Amino acid sequence: MGIKFQLNHDKLVCIYVPEYNYDVILEKINKDGCSIKNTFFVKKKDLTTSIGDPYEEAICFIIGKKDGEYIKIDRSILNLRNNFYFLDAIHFEQKLFIAQKNISILKKIDALIEFDFYVGLENKHEHEISYELYIELVKNFPNSKELYHYTNSRISTIFKKVLPQIDKYEMIYNKYLSKNKQLSFIYERKEPSNNIRIELEQFTTALNDLKNILHDTEHSERYWQEKICQILQLLYPKYILYKREMKFQGIDDYDKQPDFVLVDANGFIDILEIKKPSIQILTKQASYRNNYVPMRSLSGSIQQIEKYLYCLNRLNPNTDPFFTILKASLPKNIKPVALNPQGILLVGRSNQFNKQQKNDFELIKRQYKHLTDIMTYDDLISRLENIISALELKLS
Repeated sequence: MGIKFQLNHDKLVCIYVPEYNYDVILEKINKDGCSIKNTFFVKKKDLTTSIGDPYEEAICFIIGKKDGEYIKIDRSILNLRNNFYFLDAIHFEQKLFIAQKNISILKKIDALIEFDFYVGLENKHEHEISYELYIELVKNFPNSKELYHYTNSRISTIFKKVLPQIDKYEMIYNKYLSKNKQLSFIYERKEPSNNIRIELEQFTTALNDLKNILHDTEHSERYWQEKICQILQLLYPKYILYKREMKFQGIDDYDKQPDFVLVDANGFIDILEIKKPSIQILTKQASYRNNYVPMRSLSGSIQQIEKYLYCLNRLNPNTDPFFTILKASLPKNIKPVALNPQGILLVGRSNQFNKQQKNDFELIKRQYKHLTDIMTYDDLISRLENIISALELKLS
């Protein structure tokens, strides 16, 4: 039982012997197609003559064909955007394609790259690594517990060393890891100081990126929000999903669409709203018995989030399509739940506040603490700087 591979002339054949329901699986393949191990989506056209044990109920399908010295993997079966090539002399086995909990390894890599990926000779192609290094990297894929917190960022970290073209923002290893070329040292996890240095590199890069983007306001709102969202993921690691612009029905019959819907490792839903730093949040002049009060832009943003949260609480988790769509983006064992959701609001600047303005703004934040975590971009800078200082202290 399980999965084996065999080269049959110019084709790479996957031989799958299901533990049970052989007939059901085969019927599904012949009808509309069937997912195998959450990695291969097999249709009738992909099937080939059995070359396995004639006494086994084996499902054989072609997943790649020879291309020179390499096997070019069929993108359609693995639902890939980029081409993947493996040296034909490689011993093909399940661990090359499937990690724990039926995670598609190539699918995860595919989401992080924009180029053809080669495994085998290391230096023959621009984006190629050796088979030995690929195996070593695959061993470092996260286990099921780690998946809850940072699956994509861990995978990006692993491949960062050998493929610097991957977006720098998904767990940054390059500066620290480039100081040592020994692979065994790169992935050494026994020394706590190594992990601290990696965290320090992450937060330092995030702080620099934040400061840079605050001086460049020419980008579109969508680009801006995506970059800020990446930074916030470091500060809120409990969330395993940041889903952009999810719509749901409002109590006023109008669709509601927050900037991001957040889901934590237990499936609980929260809301994230990211406003531009140029928004004024307090009155310029003291008013109403010498108190600074929130501007309409701030109070309106808070009310907007409150309405989102109220509407989420009233959705039917069993029938509303919002939950169905959200569940499709989560691991199969996680069910999204709207149970007293809360909001995160990032808005405006506070670096020019005087003492009274700081105190009044703190009172406003505390007033809504039960519903929304309100912070300015300068609060965000301060949090990153404090984390960096704490990490540096641990290393001293």
